[in-house]
Amino acid sequence: SSGINAEWPLRPGEILQLQKLREADENHRQKQLLNYEDLKARHLKLSINYRIMMKEFDTFVGGAIPQDSIDFIGRIETETAPYLSEELAPSSSNKKEDVVQEEMVPRSKLDDKEDVIRSYIAQNKLLEDEILQINNLRQEERKRHHEATAELAKVNSHYMLLLREINKLRTGAQTSISSDLQEIAAALIDQVKDEDLLNVQKVGNDITLRYDRYGFEITKLSKLSPTTNNDVNWDKYVLQYGNGLEKSKDLKALVRQGVPYRYRSTFWRSCIDRATRSCEGRDMPGYYKSLLAKANSNLFVKQIELDLMRTLPNNCLFNSQAATGVDKLRNVLLAFSRYNVEIGYCQGLNRIAAFALAVLNLKEEDAFWAVVAISVILPQHYYTQTMVGAQTDQRVLNDIMSDKYPKIMSHFNQFNIDLSLITFNWFLTLYVDNTNTELVLAFWDSFLYEGDKMLFRFALSIFRLHHDALLETKDGIDVYNFCRQIGESPLCTPENVKRIAFAELNPFPMKRVRERREFHYKKVLGELNMLEQMRESYIAEKRQSALEYDSD
Repeated sequence: SSGINAEWPLRPGEILQLQKLREADENHRQKQLLNYEDLKARHLKLSINYRIMMKEFDTFVGGAIPQDSIDFIGRIETETAPYLSEELAPSSSNKKEDVVQEEMVPRSKLDDKEDVIRSYIAQNKLLEDEILQINNLRQEERKRHHEATAELAKVNSHYMLLLREINKLRTGAQTSISSDLQEIAAALIDQVKDEDLLNVQKVGNDITLRYDRYGFEITKLSKLSPTTNNDVNWDKYVLQYGNGLEKSKDLKALVRQGVPYRYRSTFWRSCIDRATRSCEGRDMPGYYKSLLAKANSNLFVKQIELDLMRTLPNNCLFNSQAATGVDKLRNVLLAFSRYNVEIGYCQGLNRIAAFALAVLNLKEEDAFWAVVAISVILPQHYYTQTMVGAQTDQRVLNDIMSDKYPKIMSHFNQFNIDLSLITFNWFLTLYVDNTNTELVLAFWDSFLYEGDKMLFRFALSIFRLHHDALLETKDGIDVYNFCRQIGESPLCTPENVKRIAFAELNPFPMKRVRERREFHYKKVLGELNMLEQMRESYIAEKRQSALEYDSD
């Protein structure tokens, strides 16, 4: 500054101002240097990441890198080569030269580099997403392969057991096949016959299965249960105790974990036999056919005929007049209307009978006794004209919901929501209506084995799973629209519902349910009697008025 003052003397104030300008200029240059250093580091990091990612991408696609990706790598290497050979932190000896070099870098070049880096980040994100998708596909494929391998090993073991048994027969070592192995053989045969229930569409070389093993349309939520440890436990149990499947703690635990497909029809028949042991005609040969012969003259023929086509429209066994199960469903409903004259026929029984037919391999008589068993398991007057039993259970559920989930009930009351409008069909059709097939199967497994308390356990579990979502609904219409599909939501898997039903809800004493049933049954019956008296009084007044009018 002394040299400057010699040529052009400056006043003290001007000297101070010049020093501030120089400090500001130096700060700006230092900031520019730091920004550029940061850009260099980001540039280098991205280049390294791209090289690693492209190696991984190469392994995922089997070694075939697309040409545009090759060009992309070349462009990265060309543009980053001047920087890859430099050190990110310059040494102290060269710091002054580096600062001079950085000061000469124009701002426009920095802006260009920033634009290049932004484009690399965008393409980097696309590549990451693609690699993630490929990785997920590979994991799913490994899982399917593992399940198929386990299922094949199981089938092979069953065939080996049968072959050994047949060899014993051939050599004379024994004279008959044991009942346990007969059951295994029947399950294998059913598994082969199962293909007859599948509607297969062939488009070119692609084969698409539209329906599951029970005839229901396959949706995104549908799945064929994979082989699990529980399947092996069932194999051991059946081999040890036979196919009688009498009640026990061990069997109860197995049922709650899930009944494998190959044992389900046998398990259901065992439960149905136990429930109908004392029923009229159970051990009489030809009893079902005798009922059917007398059924065509009853009052319910027309109503049954009207309901056939709207029973299970999503099931290929019942979705048209020519479908395999329609005539069988008609016969089951007609026979039951003749068997139980107090009930006759009630809408809801058609879905129950159809579901039983689908699972019990379309065997009419088995499905008929399944409907009888259900009418025995449920409380009295569930399907009679007044439906006193069904109305009573709705009030019991309302009480339990108020105890267990008061926030949900308070939310419903805010919008004057009648809970029975949501749950009445669940109970009346045993969850066949508007509930995914896997969950219905899980419910029937437990219902047939443990009884009607499952109606409440499963309903409470479904509401518990959707507790927070229900509280977010804005008005009555929103609540009803949400609940209309609640049984088919992704949350309603058998695993989720059973986890709550058999763990979180415990203890769940039936004594409380029975007490509430007794209380509400008397109340509903009294209300119905009062309505009947009012109806009779009204009819009597109308008749009296008509007589007085005629006399005038």
